[in-house]
Amino acid sequence: MSDEELTKFIDGMQEKLGKENSAIIADDLGILISSNAEAQKRSKEQDERIKQLTAHNEKLILANGNLLKQMPVEHSEPAYREEEEKPKKRINLNDAFDAQGRFIH
Repeated sequence: MSDEELTKFIDGMQEKLGKENSAIIADDLGILISSNAEAQKRSKEQDERIKQLTAHNEKLILANGNLLKQMPVEHSEPAYREEEEKPKKRINLNDAFDAQGRFIH
């Protein structure tokens, strides 16, 4: 509620209650007015902080985008395949010849 709206509301209550009865609740009305002023102040501070954070966030996004543009794109090589580079099987003489001494193809 804005200060003007609150003041109009309080003035309307004072007119309806009269001066004597409005004096009884004057402390309560003062608390309402001060609470409203504090709430508005906090709201304005938070709005300002939100604007600052939003601007800072936009700057960070722009900076990150510029950094990403500067990074070179590297082409990756195909994945290493174990099948292609298996170690060659060593053949010993026992594997090359059978029990009677004949060569095995």
